[in-house]
Amino acid sequence: MNEVLVGLGIAYIFLAALLLLALIFGQMKWVTKLILIVVSVGFYWVSYINWQDAQGWPSQAELPKRFLFYAVVVEEPDKAEGIEGRLFVWASDLSNDKPADTPRAYVLPYGKDLHAKLDAAQRQMRNGNLQIGEVGGALFDPQAARDNTRIADRKIDLEFTDLPDPQLPEK
Repeated sequence: MNEVLVGLGIAYIFLAALLLLALIFGQMKWVTKLILIVVSVGFYWVSYINWQDAQGWPSQAELPKRFLFYAVVVEEPDKAEGIEGRLFVWASDLSNDKPADTPRAYVLPYGKDLHAKLDAAQRQMRNGNLQIGEVGGALFDPQAARDNTRIADRKIDLEFTDLPDPQLPEK
């Protein structure tokens, strides 16, 4: 277990104990005490959700329109196990024509075409050709169980090109 998570857990227990003492010995109305309990539980939930992003878990956000591709990890679907399959893509946003400071992990729904494109891009990366990816558009999945508003319910069309060689100044 991560030391940060242990420290964070101890801090939350300490704050919960302080809140409990304030509720037991405080001269507050019961409505105020109830509001304090609900707000503190809400903050625990918000911090838990936001901590996942800080831990490096894949983002549920959309893949940037232009990105520098680093790697992909494929979780193939398995109907016997009930696994739908996912593609974990590591990329840096290129919206300002320069890579973001740190790469980000994104999770995409599994698709055979998308798997093939990401495999080809990874092969090019292994050959020393850096890859720029572009999102060609979100194609709605008619087989999706929901209303296609979530990232996981959409199919994404990606195109990859080699990173052009830098232009050096003339001598």
